Amino acid sequence: MKPVIRLSQCMIVKDEEKNIQQALSWGKGIVCEQIVVDTGSTDKTVEIAEAMGARVFHLPWNHDFSSAKNFAIEQAKGNWIAFLDADEYFSEEGAKRILPLLKQLEKSATHPCYPHVIRTMLVNLDDSGNHMNTGVQYRIFRNIPKLRYRNRIHEYLDLSDGGLLFSYDAAETLAIFHTGYASSVFTGKNKEERNIYMIKKELEENPENYMMWSYLGDSLLSDEQFEEAEEAYRRATENPSAVVEIDRKNLSFAYWLKTKYIRNFDNKEEFMAVYQKAKDCGCNTPDVDYWAGRWFGRQGDDRKTKMHFEQALRLLEEYKGNDPLDISGQLSFVYKWLFFSCVKENLSSEIIRYGVLALRAEPYQPSIIKEILLLLKGEPGEEMTAAATFGFLSRLYDLSSFKNKAFLIKVAEKVPFPALEKQIHSLLSKEEQEFVAGAGEIFK
Repeated sequence: MKPVIRLSQCMIVKDEEKNIQQALSWGKGIVCEQIVVDTGSTDKTVEIAEAMGARVFHLPWNHDFSSAKNFAIEQAKGNWIAFLDADEYFSEEGAKRILPLLKQLEKSATHPCYPHVIRTMLVNLDDSGNHMNTGVQYRIFRNIPKLRYRNRIHEYLDLSDGGLLFSYDAAETLAIFHTGYASSVFTGKNKEERNIYMIKKELEENPENYMMWSYLGDSLLSDEQFEEAEEAYRRATENPSAVVEIDRKNLSFAYWLKTKYIRNFDNKEEFMAVYQKAKDCGCNTPDVDYWAGRWFGRQGDDRKTKMHFEQALRLLEEYKGNDPLDISGQLSFVYKWLFFSCVKENLSSEIIRYGVLALRAEPYQPSIIKEILLLLKGEPGEEMTAAATFGFLSRLYDLSSFKNKAFLIKVAEKVPFPALEKQIHSLLSKEEQEFVAGAGEIFK
């Protein structure tokens, strides 16, 4: 018998009229029901959700995220649950992958390590829709009575019987997009003010809850209370022997260094003391070295900047943590910085290496392509060099694309590299040739 999958979509909301339509749209045709628990909206959130066919429940807000989420779970009839916030969504392509994945997992339902939760990528977006950073979350999980959320804030899934929580890693294929960290969203909500209040209440009850000190630092950092954030991160890391998840330890140190960078803090001895403590505590996040690189870059120390950026990239290659990574949204910047550093030092092989990485992250960078062409062309007009360079470019760019051909022709003109320009120009149709001839400065 084929496994039957019924996926319930759940969310808790308050005043989400700007997001609720998109939040419910991704699940249409995928989920068997959509459950919205409203905690006191005064806008059109409930009206829109009901019009879209969601089952809406009302629950007074009691400053407890787990309580509200667990109430939503109690209403769900599916055997799996997708629990996303109103400012989160799956892409259309990603949503279509969920049911086939769950059907595949159901075939191994009798296995002792049958997963309770699905590990997905979380991509935080800025106001322009660009990636700020990435992390992982457990937002798809089995609907079983013993699996519920814990903690009033910064809640997490756990088994009530104390059993081991098994997960399936789908971060390579499933990504949730989150708009809640965009500045325009934060301006319109008192999210951090609410979170700071709730976390401080937790800390009043247990001042040695180092996880909560770390979470307090995150909220203070988002609220631009930088000095207070630094103190919170100091408290979060003051007891190296305390039981703290490695991901949370990673974030505490990385964001502590980030806060010093934002504050234009220039005491090298104190900055490096935090960095060294992070390393001594076993922090393996690439963000510790990324923010060290940014800090030394601001100090004008190119050697240290390069050392830390390259160390951050090495750590990124082997990183398996769950915490969001700032470097993941800044790879183009890091590669570009390293590229021009190598240009200054005339390191030919490194110029090509970082140039390729920078262009894969952001293809249309004329300054980088120009430097690479200057390196590759040798003597002007050498046909063999042009042919080899053409082959190199064809592995980086789809040369059936008019945009790519026009871009490369314009850069080759500026080098100048007439033999290469001629070779790419030969790929243009008659109409494309006429357009390029009259287009002028297509790319700046």
